[in-house]
Amino acid sequence: MSFLLRERWRSLVAAFVCLAFIELLTLWHYRGPASKSSDVADTEFSAERAVSVHEELFPAKPHPAGTVENLIVRDRLVDLLRNLGWTVEVQMAVVESDAKVVLHNVLAHHPQLAELPGRPLVLATHYDSCRTGPGASDAGGCVAAVIESARALMDSSNSFESRPMKRPVYLLFTDGEELGLLGATQFVKRHPLSAKKPMVLNFDARGTSGPVVMYETHAGNRAAVEAWANQLARPRLTGALFTAVYRTLPNGSDFTVFQQEGWQGFNFAIIDGAHRYHQPDDTLANLDRRSLQHFGEQALKLAQHIATSDVELTESRDDAEFFDVFGLFVVSYPLWWCLPLSILAFIGIAATNWRRVCTPDGLQTFLRLGLCGLIVGISSVCAGWFLSRLMRETGVLPRSFVWYGHWLVIGLWCVSAVISLGVAHWLLNRRSAEHTWSSLWLWWSFAGISVATVAPEFSHLLLMPTLLAVVLSAMRCHFVTRTLLATLGSAILLVPIQHLLSIALGPSSGVLLNPVFAMLLVPTYPLVAIDLKKN
Repeated sequence: MSFLLRERWRSLVAAFVCLAFIELLTLWHYRGPASKSSDVADTEFSAERAVSVHEELFPAKPHPAGTVENLIVRDRLVDLLRNLGWTVEVQMAVVESDAKVVLHNVLAHHPQLAELPGRPLVLATHYDSCRTGPGASDAGGCVAAVIESARALMDSSNSFESRPMKRPVYLLFTDGEELGLLGATQFVKRHPLSAKKPMVLNFDARGTSGPVVMYETHAGNRAAVEAWANQLARPRLTGALFTAVYRTLPNGSDFTVFQQEGWQGFNFAIIDGAHRYHQPDDTLANLDRRSLQHFGEQALKLAQHIATSDVELTESRDDAEFFDVFGLFVVSYPLWWCLPLSILAFIGIAATNWRRVCTPDGLQTFLRLGLCGLIVGISSVCAGWFLSRLMRETGVLPRSFVWYGHWLVIGLWCVSAVISLGVAHWLLNRRSAEHTWSSLWLWWSFAGISVATVAPEFSHLLLMPTLLAVVLSAMRCHFVTRTLLATLGSAILLVPIQHLLSIALGPSSGVLLNPVFAMLLVPTYPLVAIDLKKN
């Protein structure tokens, strides 16, 4: 008995070590690429050169649309683009916001590419700031990254080894984005370029640090995802679930306007450091140079791929299910595959585990696991709501994002772990670990079918661990080995997603984060269920 107790605790500690290891790797890998100096080749993107562009263009104070400060930025932007060899057009529009505002969209194209026959590619961002902050990141950093990447793009197109350009490239800097996407709206309504339904890469920021996430695509994105997703700069952080979540939110970016007009493309943003979003400390000093480097490498690498290809994206209503694996590569397949694959995974789990479940002890364990999942889910949601509410009411969380918010999220994670493992210990302590393994993955695969039916963009989070569990079940290795491998395999997908969701949602969203955190520990339940008499 003492040996089995020691085995239980050693196994649980090993599982937590696996989770901690994946989280540390995520923290390290998701910093983004190292900033490159101005000494690198002209065909490469340099964050240091982009900072020089930023300093040349933007003041250290707010420059919202319609102000004299923003007109100065516009003039500097036009002069800089012309000095770099771009032909510049300024589109003026008078719109109603709180009052009448004169907007100036800046569009640039390169004479060398003007006559190319392919569908145009647009690199887009906005150059106005909000009224409450200087906007060094939102979106001054994006402007600097687009200009520096466009310069590197043209230098690489003139190099001896380069592939020839097949389509014109435009740089679009909209005005009035912070007032309600006003500049983008005027552009798609009035400019003839919009009628050509260009492809677009749009860049924005909701913070000042962290990696760049490709978080939104146009509807009918299957062709674009298959052609472009693995051309993203590493770490390649993306997923259909981000698009699904973002489409439910009331806010938007210029990309919202573009894709509603029929443009095809990707939308990028940095999301960490959100406590500085629209704040006075959104300054150039606080803009992470790694984030700036990642912005530029995304723009340059993907623009080179698209601009040198004469393959046009097909018009389709088909969406893709896609997700990155630890930022290394992107897996994609048609969205309609999600349900059939989930059903096949369920059949695989049932085929390899039905004998254990179809016994009196197995059925009882199956029912207890269902009850365990229900209690953990409800308890996690309630605890997350209560803790977030408590933090707001006590002043620990005066607004949605604070500089110490990541530490508060760690506290939410610890509460979720206690709830998840505590309930599992209460209900499964006297059950067979083998029966628990079989019942757990039957429930997990059944949940995968449910998710694939109602929210297929999320289905891979359940499908891929289920497929791993099928393989491990067929191998018939010791349940501790199986459980640790299943925990590690699930963590490779789940930990990075939880990491990004924590950054994106913050501690005020405990009602959503806590059940997601609790889910990470579910694969460890067979370790909790070691029956001291039966094992």
